[in-house]
Amino acid sequence: MNGKQGLVLVTGITGAGKSTTIASLIDRISEKRACRIITIEDPIEYLFQQKYSMISQREVGRDVKSFADGLRSMMREDPDIIFVGEMRDAETITMTLMAAETGHLVFSTLHTRDVTGTITRILDYFPSGRQNEVRNQLSLSLSYVVCQKLLPKKDKTGRIVAMEILNNNNYACANLIRTGKIEQLYSQMQTRTRDKPDEEMITFESHLAQLVKADKVDLLEAQKWANDVGSFVDAMKRN
Repeated sequence: MNGKQGLVLVTGITGAGKSTTIASLIDRISEKRACRIITIEDPIEYLFQQKYSMISQREVGRDVKSFADGLRSMMREDPDIIFVGEMRDAETITMTLMAAETGHLVFSTLHTRDVTGTITRILDYFPSGRQNEVRNQLSLSLSYVVCQKLLPKKDKTGRIVAMEILNNNNYACANLIRTGKIEQLYSQMQTRTRDKPDEEMITFESHLAQLVKADKVDLLEAQKWANDVGSFVDAMKRN
């Protein structure tokens, strides 16, 4: 993820490590780039150390009234990177998409279990009369969706992350979102290869199969966490 603008969504159930993933990405950016980073969180979970970047962290209820209010005020401060703790209402989503469209790199989270569910959840926040507009905004501003789960390791030494990744920096995926063919995104993630920078994608089932083949996760455990058992069985045959 070395882009400098667009929306990066990290999703998953509560306790899946979404905030940790985003904190790691922001910390890494701060080590490498001199830029202005502003976060709006509820609550603040990680305190960032100032490195090359200048980081300002704000908490909902203490520093700002809401995510939407915080976004509205921060846009006047010309940030390079924005972290919105959670997109939990239509107004916050609208302003987050606007920030991504206007040249900012924006990170945010949602409580969804896969890529197609993430896109659908965003659209569900809006009335049917606005969904075409929001789909068009998403197709233009969305860069990545990273859905993650934390699974017990086979050797019982802790947990390991399994991810489903959509890379929307290509015409095919963006066009599916724009035209509302959300259910076809899964097949794009299955067929796109890792050989090209704009096609680096993976499904949960493929990643789970890789973890099983690498002897990091037990087969039955991986099957239990798969969103689609049939696709997981197919991925085990392919990998």
